[in-house]
Amino acid sequence: MNLTEEIDLEAFAKAFLEIYLENGYTTMPKREIDLLVLRLLIEHRESWSWEEPPSAFALSQELRATRSKMRSMMDEISFRHLANEDTARKRLRKIITDRVREEGEELFENNKVRIQIEDGFLREFAKDLVQKDFGIVDSSFNSSILVLSGDKFLAIAFEVMPESAREKIETELNEHKEALHAQDNQNLFRLFFEHAVKGAGNEVGKQAINLGVTALTGGTDKLPGIVKWFIDKMKSDDSDSVSVEV
Repeated sequence: MNLTEEIDLEAFAKAFLEIYLENGYTTMPKREIDLLVLRLLIEHRESWSWEEPPSAFALSQELRATRSKMRSMMDEISFRHLANEDTARKRLRKIITDRVREEGEELFENNKVRIQIEDGFLREFAKDLVQKDFGIVDSSFNSSILVLSGDKFLAIAFEVMPESAREKIETELNEHKEALHAQDNQNLFRLFFEHAVKGAGNEVGKQAINLGVTALTGGTDKLPGIVKWFIDKMKSDDSDSVSVEV
């Protein structure tokens, strides 16, 4: 199908002229025109949207440009126009939940998750979230294909999960504040992550993925039981550690 056949040409032309003429005719540099055309193509083509943007490879085929140029321009548009935090969380959640649905049960066969995020802003956003709230500094976020261990996947899931899932987990964590050595005003999610999840082995990594997936896909009734599994495992490990020291 021809590119223009899927575009609302009237809406595209109107939006283009309004922005192009905003500061006067001929004042917009060529690169800005190219960026504007790309942004409006995605906004006004039926099969494209910023919720489900085309890949850089798909754009390179459609527009007969290099993949690297398309990726660079998409990143620039994203940083400029799609940097709203609430919108970014929703976009990130959709990418992750779509990946979860694609993988199905196979997702739980390993303690790592592969997620493709071509959008440079979203990668930086995810990296900043887990660094700020969970102290994770990791080069995994520097590539468009993220290979995340179970604990890193769970950290992202904690940041973008629906509020109902967050409340359910927080209620269960409040039941185990003593085990987590929590003091007033401490972030229970971070304490849980530090004491029961971070850097743990294969079994815990798989359960971390299970907890993250369950929180993202609506299985709220299962969340307390999974959280308790981590707490019981942490207590057991602590008990074993004390026994060895004695």
